[in-house]
Amino acid sequence: MNTARSTPNIAFIKYWGNRSEELRLPMAPSLSMTLDQPTVEITVEEAETFAVRSFLTDGSEKALKEKDISRFRKVITRMQQYLETIGADCALPASIAITVRSHIPPAIGLASSAAVFSCLAKAVSGFVAPTLKLSPKQESILARLGSGSAARSIYGGFSSLEEGSGLELGSAWSEQIADERHWLLYDIVVVPAMEEKKVGSTEGHALASTSPFYKDRIEAIRSRRQKECIDAILSKDFEKLQRVTEEDCLDMHHVMETSTPPLHYLNEETHRIVNAIRALRTKEHIPVLFTMDAGPTVHLVCPEEAKNAVLSFAKAQKGCTIFETKVGPGASLIE
Repeated sequence: MNTARSTPNIAFIKYWGNRSEELRLPMAPSLSMTLDQPTVEITVEEAETFAVRSFLTDGSEKALKEKDISRFRKVITRMQQYLETIGADCALPASIAITVRSHIPPAIGLASSAAVFSCLAKAVSGFVAPTLKLSPKQESILARLGSGSAARSIYGGFSSLEEGSGLELGSAWSEQIADERHWLLYDIVVVPAMEEKKVGSTEGHALASTSPFYKDRIEAIRSRRQKECIDAILSKDFEKLQRVTEEDCLDMHHVMETSTPPLHYLNEETHRIVNAIRALRTKEHIPVLFTMDAGPTVHLVCPEEAKNAVLSFAKAQKGCTIFETKVGPGASLIE
C-alpha cells in the first residue's frame, strides 16, 4: 500500500488544447506555480478487482459516476503501458484499489484534477518503486496521462509542461523552473460560485482548435510568452509576471468564448472581482495579478508584502468562498 499527497497548481501560462486528446499531449508549453493547499491524498493497493472510492472532507463517501471510474481505469491502463516502455513490465497490476480523500471542491476552476492525478502518479510511483524507481520527469508523464496540468504538480515551486514532439506516451513532460524556496508568492483564491461547471476541461480542450484565434495563441506562447514568464520568475520581476499572466489568461478565455460551441467559464461575479482588483491596484499601487482557469474562480497572486491587503479585499467580496494559499512543495509520498 502506498499513499501520496498532492495539491493544485495555478497556471501563469495556460494549458489549453492538445495535439492528441487521447494522450493529453499539449499543443504548446505552459507554466504554473504549485500551491501548498488544499490537499488530496490517494492510496493505491493491490486488490482482487479494480475499484475506486472517493471521500470528501467531512469523511463521507462521494458517489462516483461511471464516467469517473472509467477515467481512472483508462488512466491506469495508460500508466501500465508507459511503465512497460521504461522497463517496469507488470510492476502495476491491473487489479488495484484506489482510495481518494480530497479537500478540494470539484470543477470550480481550482485544478482538482491536477491535484488528483499528480497524487495518483506519485502513489503509483511508490507502488512500483521495488521494480523501478521513477524520476520526477517520469512521474510527471504518468500524471499527464490523467490530466495535462497534473504533470506540473509533481514538482514544488514553479514548473513548466513541455510540449515535446511526437505522439508517444512519453512525448510531453514537466520540468521544474525553480523550487518553492525561490520566491514566496501567495495565491488568494476567490470562489464566487461552488457549482460544478457544465463543461469540464477535458471536453473543453477538444474544442480549442475550433476558435479562429487559437493558432495565434499557440504562436504567442511558443515564440514569446513562455520565455517571458520564465524570465519573470527567475528574476522575481512581479510587474513582468503580472503583465504576461493576465495577457495569457484573457487570451485563453477569448479562445474559449470563440470556440464552437462557445465556452463561457467566467460569470458576472468573476468580471466584477477582476474590475475591482484592477481599481484597487491602480488606487493603492498594490502588486497583485489576477488569473482564472476553466471556471469562475479568481486567483489573486501577490508577493508577501501585499498579502494582507489582498486577503482583506478578498474577504470583503460578499458570497464568495476564500482559500489562502501560497507556493508549495509538490507531490510527495506519505506512507
